[in-house]
Amino acid sequence: MKPPSEAAAPRLYVLDGLRLVAAILVVAFHFTVFSKPWGNPPSQTLPTLSIYTQFGWLGVFLFFLISGFVICMSAEGRGLGQFAAARITRLFPAYWFAVIVTAVVVTLWPVVTKAPRPGDVLTNLTMFHDLMRVESVDYVYWTLAHELRFYLLFGLFVLVRGYTPRRVLLFAAGWLIASLFAYNSIPWLTGLLVPLSAPCFVAGMALYLIYRHGSNIYVWGLLGASWLVSLQMIGTITPHPPSRTVLSSTQVAMIEAALVTFFFLLLAAVATRRLAVGWRWLATAGALTYPLYLMHEYIGWVMIYHLHQILPDWMTGLVVVLFFFVVSWLVHRFIEKPVSGWMRRRFAAARDLAFLRQPPSGPPTRSRPDTAAPTSAGPVAAPDEPRTSPTDAPSLVLAQVTRSSTN
Repeated sequence: MKPPSEAAAPRLYVLDGLRLVAAILVVAFHFTVFSKPWGNPPSQTLPTLSIYTQFGWLGVFLFFLISGFVICMSAEGRGLGQFAAARITRLFPAYWFAVIVTAVVVTLWPVVTKAPRPGDVLTNLTMFHDLMRVESVDYVYWTLAHELRFYLLFGLFVLVRGYTPRRVLLFAAGWLIASLFAYNSIPWLTGLLVPLSAPCFVAGMALYLIYRHGSNIYVWGLLGASWLVSLQMIGTITPHPPSRTVLSSTQVAMIEAALVTFFFLLLAAVATRRLAVGWRWLATAGALTYPLYLMHEYIGWVMIYHLHQILPDWMTGLVVVLFFFVVSWLVHRFIEKPVSGWMRRRFAAARDLAFLRQPPSGPPTRSRPDTAAPTSAGPVAAPDEPRTSPTDAPSLVLAQVTRSSTN
């Protein structure tokens, strides 16, 4: 195996495209499978389409796979404070906007859900409302709760001591094993370790290690174990009963397993550099994913409820989907980007304050005149681009893991 290049790798546009695919799958599921906005069961409203879109909820598995990959990419070369600042500036601007707008819409038109209380809306703005047993303004926020637990665990077990591939590997393996022990046995620990989504996060981390540092038996073994656990977990999840007038429950289970396996294979192709595209427009398409995901469900249901009374069903769905693509771009362009930029500047200014600077860990050392000073690690890459670290050669990673396993 070769050590990673010291030059920054190009942006993985394919991940932007896959994020958009995952969002479209989830949107299709929410808009065609649930009867609440249409007033009729899906089998009567969209009988053919709902047979296929009933599997769209699995787009969440693809989201979590990509998240595990990208979080490692974003964390490499960063400390805990930098990582936290990057996540806060990435997640909160569009989220705050979505919470407020969704609360206003369902308050004005409480046709698909009850209007949230003002106190609950304020608590939702913290993104920690599930920890306080406060109902989400929009149900789709449950995935953010799982993401936040991932960031917490990753920060505590990897970044506190400093990012290394070995720490990522040991954390990922430990999390997968611990989540299995906690599942349905220790409630508070189950809530922390999120065993339903942990296998996908773990698989994403393993895939990033393959992409960044090369293959070895440990990371492929971890990936295989995560895949097997993921297949087991999808059998324990019961989404809203969709139209199953054509497919039997056995056929549905087989298709679900095949789709999750396909997602793993797609990311494995990315990790082994067999799947790559250079389409720059995918970066813009991927940027629409987060606002689209945050805003589509309850607001979309309200729109469907009113529009399908005056438009054909297929046209209603098309108009609502196009509306959200336009709104998502507007939110990204005029809310997310400027607010994120402002927040990044504030965090950067805070790091310059003297009382927040990290003191040296030991007494100052004096360099001999004939000894070269250590070089800097170089500039930090953009959050969604791979980082390079000359000290993390794959051979060293493998040697460290091997020594750890034999002691």
